[in-house]
Amino acid sequence: MKNKLYILLIIAFLALTVMLGNWGLTDSSEARYAQIGKEMFVNKDYINPTLLGIKHLHKPPITYYITAISYQIFGVNEFAARFFMQLALVLQILLVFKITLLLYKNEKLAFTAALIYFSLPITVIAVRTLTTDAYLTTFILAAIFSWLKYKEDQKYYLLYFFYLFLGLIFETKGPVGFVVPLTFVITHKIINKEKIELSIHQILGFLLFLLVSASWYIAAIQNNEGLFDYFFNNQLVERVAENKFKRGKPFYYYILLMPLIGLPWLFYLLFYFKKNIKTIFNEKKNDFILLITFLVLFVILSISTSKLILYVLPLYFVIAIFSAKYISECAEKNIKIFKNIYIILISIITFSLFVLSFFNFEFSVNHYFAVLVFVLFAFVNWFLNKKIANSNYLKPAYFGVVFIISIIMSANYLFKDNELKINSVKPLAEFIEQQSDKNSEVMVYNYLLPSLSFYLDREITTINHGRYTTQREVQFETNNHWKKHLINYFDTEDRARLLNIDVERPTYLIKRKKDVFPDTLQVFANKLKNKKDFETFELYY
Repeated sequence: MKNKLYILLIIAFLALTVMLGNWGLTDSSEARYAQIGKEMFVNKDYINPTLLGIKHLHKPPITYYITAISYQIFGVNEFAARFFMQLALVLQILLVFKITLLLYKNEKLAFTAALIYFSLPITVIAVRTLTTDAYLTTFILAAIFSWLKYKEDQKYYLLYFFYLFLGLIFETKGPVGFVVPLTFVITHKIINKEKIELSIHQILGFLLFLLVSASWYIAAIQNNEGLFDYFFNNQLVERVAENKFKRGKPFYYYILLMPLIGLPWLFYLLFYFKKNIKTIFNEKKNDFILLITFLVLFVILSISTSKLILYVLPLYFVIAIFSAKYISECAEKNIKIFKNIYIILISIITFSLFVLSFFNFEFSVNHYFAVLVFVLFAFVNWFLNKKIANSNYLKPAYFGVVFIISIIMSANYLFKDNELKINSVKPLAEFIEQQSDKNSEVMVYNYLLPSLSFYLDREITTINHGRYTTQREVQFETNNHWKKHLINYFDTEDRARLLNIDVERPTYLIKRKKDVFPDTLQVFANKLKNKKDFETFELYY
């Protein structure tokens, strides 16, 4: 079974990394993290992350560090920005196998859980655009594995790894990352009536955790007066209790969302609970520990006002394990049904891509690639259906992997040929690059576009006219250099400086189509002789 696991890891790595740099950075969290990593790589300042020249101290720096290291290895490009996230997912697949094996002592079940974990749409969504969540989940799973392995082998280096990963969790996303591993450990100890250990290794491990988790915070607080209050009030309390970052969603948000990003395995989880819920609560063994771990984080995330799709990613290893347990207990009839569900899903995806390539719809689809994908996956479906017996409960999980790879391959080409539609301004940046020189003025109205600076390799000017993303945190700046490239339209002096820019030199002004210039800025835009549309953006130059 382990040979099959290694093959799975190789297939996953290849599927995730081939054509990884084909499409431009999306202007969401990805562009922000990529640009911060780039500025850290260029400036060699690992204490004070910056975004468009202004300190960006919202989150701990692990994701920025990993991205900067990747730039050092591969150069500053999209592939480098995304590469280590793909490696993180491969490690997650391995860790799900290891954790399941430690809990249930069944290699086939563990391999099934690994297959299912890779086939979950959310695990791939999390690594196709640069965010912290893939790294956070990897450290969470590594912490749980290290602790379980330590309990089994009693080798103290595993205990140190546990504390190390707790420190890395804190340096990736702060205290919220502790919820899953600590809930798991505490529940495990209570259920198994284990005494609290207090040894020199526990003390040294805890000191290691403190060293790793606090090092950047201490350095950053020493360099930035008032940063401690900012971390506690703005980044912890207000994220949980207030809608400071415009991420407020109702408490039932994840109840509605999780089935969509966990199809179809989340429904198998419900079937498993329906069948075994009494046993789980009566016996209070490993299933109970996983369930409590799942519920604690789910409740915390649901109560919090700040909600994003990927916040629930650390819950899906539990879904993978329970889904594997469910299909391992299914009759041949049900296994065949689950397999057929995946064949239908794969057929819908590949056939839809094939059909779209013949028509001039909103999305551009490469015809030859669509035909290749359709034929390739039709053959793979036929081969697996013939090769694997219907009685083998691995069969639906294998088809799950084929399903997710069909999505990855289809998305790679869709993204490449439709960059503007996926909110990447790379074509716009390439147009400006062809038309201008390094001394030209590039301005963005009331919208933050860090990817523009990433591609143009120069400072751009943001015009703040009230949108929350353009209202930057400048209280930690030690000089006024930032004012050169951040214009507050409500400030009389800043507005006058903007309107008096010499348009005889190359000048580029960008705004979203749905935004409306104020009258005075419209007069300024009219001085620019040309206008070009880029899907959701307008470029005046």
